[in-house]
Amino acid sequence: EITNKPINMVSAEDIVGVLEGRGWEAEIVEESKVPTLIKTSPHGLMKCVDGRPSDHPAMDGPKTLGGVYAIATNRGVTDLDGLKKIVEEVKNKGFVPSVHGDDHAHPAPMGCGFFKLWSQGKLEGIPPPKFDSEEGQTAVLEAGGVYEQLSGAHEEKVVYINLVPGTTFAPNGDDQAFVVDAWIAGKYNLDIPKYLVSAASTVEQLGGPLMAKLIVPSAPLTPEDVVGVLEGRGWEAKVVKQSDVSVLIPTSSDGLMKCVDGRPSDHPGMDGPKSLGGVYAIATNRSVTDLEGLKKIVEEVKQSGSIPSCHGDEHAHPAPMGCGFFKLWSLGKLDGIPPPKFDSEEGKAAIIEAGGVYECLSGSHEEKVVYINFVPETTIAPNGDDQAFVVDAWITANYNLDVPKYLVAAASTVEQLKGPLKAKLIVPN
Repeated sequence: EITNKPINMVSAEDIVGVLEGRGWEAEIVEESKVPTLIKTSPHGLMKCVDGRPSDHPAMDGPKTLGGVYAIATNRGVTDLDGLKKIVEEVKNKGFVPSVHGDDHAHPAPMGCGFFKLWSQGKLEGIPPPKFDSEEGQTAVLEAGGVYEQLSGAHEEKVVYINLVPGTTFAPNGDDQAFVVDAWIAGKYNLDIPKYLVSAASTVEQLGGPLMAKLIVPSAPLTPEDVVGVLEGRGWEAKVVKQSDVSVLIPTSSDGLMKCVDGRPSDHPGMDGPKSLGGVYAIATNRSVTDLEGLKKIVEEVKQSGSIPSCHGDEHAHPAPMGCGFFKLWSLGKLDGIPPPKFDSEEGKAAIIEAGGVYECLSGSHEEKVVYINFVPETTIAPNGDDQAFVVDAWITANYNLDVPKYLVAAASTVEQLKGPLKAKLIVPN
């Protein structure tokens, strides 16, 4: 299986039954039928389920009841020191902790309806906090969290209860929805029934819509599925076991996270994972188009134990445009992926400034095959005498990438660069 397995929690059918017993309408929907579902990123806020527009740009984090207050209420934490510890915990687990208010409440942090219900003791079985909304805001900020301000009135039409790990919905002011990323309960060892009952009670007391859609994982993509898609695009493709690929090697922390390009490099670290354009693979998958976002990705790759990189070649002008993937991206030729707001030299400079590496490739493209590798922590080193495109697809799990989007981008890149329409999908023994 290529995608992460869903967290084992209360079944979607159980939740539907409980909600219907409370007078709700509820239905189960597969993730593949919800085009607005997006991948979370470590730069997105762990923010409230509230569907109103925010003054903060990072809307690709998980949505929880009141942001970090979700964890506090579930665990019975009522003091400021305990709240600060939760903020630290959220940061340590790779999310940006937050709370919010709005533009018309007095004081502003009381614009969080969940906090208001909690502070008034209106959440059954949950003791109210020993602090007010402003003290909570201050404590979260002191511990390194974020405060966001929402605007406008509540106009939510539906409640999404999302059971697909590592995904969320971005708020849309023109089509508001409450978003309860229930999978987060598994990350923080929360009492799931208690969490979901709190969510239902909150919506009910705030006069929200008693209509829920439970988003569940689609069947995981398999190598056989990928073969079928490639064959439908006119490729030859087959699945091979790792033991049948003698050039497969373990990755190391000294290797570059480098482009899939099969040409020889001036850098020795060839035992790192191969991705589309190096770090540009993550940027394109997440629709990151600015230099600050690119620098954050470089930091993320370093923290994940790889050496972030991009490349050019010896005959392109300017040299960094020698990366065919970046060229296609910059020209807007990757379907569904917005082009960058920077050029190849600005991208190179930003990556180096953030602690990444630039490599220069030599010679012409002579790739004979495309390896799509699903064996974790392995790769294939470039061989100038026997070139191949190497797509280490297993890294999608490491960076929570959209697998179908990533593989379609890879296929499109090879096709547009006139590469070989011949693939070998390497799977574990």
